[in-house]
Amino acid sequence: MDSQPQMEEDECPVCKIGIPLSKDGSTTAKEAHIASCIESRMTDPGHHANDHRLYAKRAAELEHSVTDENECPVCYTSLLSKEFDGNEAARHAHVASCLERNDSSSTSQPQYAPPAYERPKNLRSGKLSKDLKDSKSFGSTSKSNSDDKPGTTVGNGLSLQGQEDQEVSTLRKWFSALGGDSKTPMEKKQQIMAKADSLMSDRWGPPGSQRREMVARYWAATRMFDHWMFLHGQHPRQFRKYLEKGYMEPIPTAMVMARTLAYLYPEGSYYETPAEKRLYYLLNNGMMPDGSRHATIRPLNITRDRYTIIRRGNQRNARQVPLDPKILAEYMSPGDVFQSDKQIKSHNYSQQVPNTVYETRMKALHEFAEGILHGTDHLETMLLIDVSGSMTWNPHSGIPGPDGITRYHDQPSNIRLVEHLVRRVMNHMLPRAQKEHPHQRGIDVVTFSSYGTYIGQLSTTNFNRDWQSKVRLGGGTQVMQGWQKVKATYFEHQNRDYGHGRFDTDFGWQPTPGMPKLSLLVFLDGEATDMDEFELELLGETWAYVTIALVGMENCPHHHSHAIELERVARFNPHVGFFDVHGRVCERLIVQDLLGAVYPVDPPIYEEILKPEYDLKPDELPAYSGY
Repeated sequence: MDSQPQMEEDECPVCKIGIPLSKDGSTTAKEAHIASCIESRMTDPGHHANDHRLYAKRAAELEHSVTDENECPVCYTSLLSKEFDGNEAARHAHVASCLERNDSSSTSQPQYAPPAYERPKNLRSGKLSKDLKDSKSFGSTSKSNSDDKPGTTVGNGLSLQGQEDQEVSTLRKWFSALGGDSKTPMEKKQQIMAKADSLMSDRWGPPGSQRREMVARYWAATRMFDHWMFLHGQHPRQFRKYLEKGYMEPIPTAMVMARTLAYLYPEGSYYETPAEKRLYYLLNNGMMPDGSRHATIRPLNITRDRYTIIRRGNQRNARQVPLDPKILAEYMSPGDVFQSDKQIKSHNYSQQVPNTVYETRMKALHEFAEGILHGTDHLETMLLIDVSGSMTWNPHSGIPGPDGITRYHDQPSNIRLVEHLVRRVMNHMLPRAQKEHPHQRGIDVVTFSSYGTYIGQLSTTNFNRDWQSKVRLGGGTQVMQGWQKVKATYFEHQNRDYGHGRFDTDFGWQPTPGMPKLSLLVFLDGEATDMDEFELELLGETWAYVTIALVGMENCPHHHSHAIELERVARFNPHVGFFDVHGRVCERLIVQDLLGAVYPVDPPIYEEILKPEYDLKPDELPAYSGY
């Protein structure tokens, strides 16, 4: 008897069982077998060895037309296989057996939560249902289902029990996060504090480094040490926020030169510039120079608070009083600039608002004087002069104010008054400088408009010629550009001749122990667009004492609004003194007040101020124009 030809087979790459090849070359049966093996192994690998014959039989029968009537409705076994061999009774017996086994299995199993693909709706909020919290029921269900229905799959292809086990694992992670394994609030705070400390080290270097010492001086000068330490201990996130914004350190030189902090916010913003925002944060969270606290202050915006600014200016203007006739009789001079200006009709001196020297300022000058007298401190002087276009405005032609009103003033222009005052102060400043430096021939002067310029030294010798040749009028008003030039000129001189000061690549020149203090006299009209940045910078400087003379128009609320801001500067910073100079002024009286603040030791007194050789002749000065 001839042997039948053997059917060709191909091996399954999963179960390594031979798969009969179709006569017509179709791979459908092979692909179905491999898919079944992969599915079985993913759902229940332990049952794969026992069930591979079932899948092989089912794959072999795919060549036949299989309908719902030719397969078991319970286990989906083909009823056309050789096992039944067309026996209808065997088919019915098979289906009945499957139904009986399925019913007994379902009655013996405990009820469980909804299938895994129906995720609990309250899982996101952390409120878990009672059924989902009972992890023991998941364990018993897992064992029963895996034993009875290894091939049953739902959803994404995993077995029903596989998805239930996955849900249990997810819930246990939730329980762990909500339970005792999570960090305590104190541990979280300490973790954030550690990150802030690491950020400080990355930004300023380790404790004891030069930058750390620079920042410590800045905290002390701005009187913000207690506030920063409070944030560090109680609100580390806020501490890290302001650290990254740069509030805790001096203004970097690159930001000053790029005028980053003077950038105007959009109209309607609470703050006009980033400098104003940073300044008011320091003012409202720091301490006063006397150690007290003050009420919260807010900035006034010329667009939003125009009428408030004008009202406050008018209130300050109402505080003006006439000069004491006896003192005026001694200090008045025919060389006062308004007396020699033919365009000016009035020859009466303007009323003035009494200048206030705050107690903390007097205390700071007294300590400075004690250091000078004991040889532990030394003093150097410089001048910073505003030469911008607003200084050349002609009061007789009318000057518009922020309220839209153009006001006319019977007085000289600001630049002519400043020229007279500078010439007068030179008579007293140069002799004092020559006591320390006998070969010095003048006082270092920096001018500023849209940029700062060191014009060299001015003295009474050839003053008119030097002023007209070196001083360039016109441009915008950027006081920080002039301040940076003052710092660079002063520190370069001190470093070159005496080895004082050091240069930081980010923050510019920084003082060193034993370096002389700078006493700077500033003349400006208050129109600077970066005045808040200038105030912010001065708040953190301890190596300079600044005396500001604000020149302006008589009976002008706009001028008085600038004066109010500078009064606040002097109140919060004992290293800053402020003097209001407006209208037709008694120049020798002003010079005495200004130099009394510049020199805490040996200021010029009555007899020196009134020396005839220091007075000016009543010659008319040429008119100046900024353009």
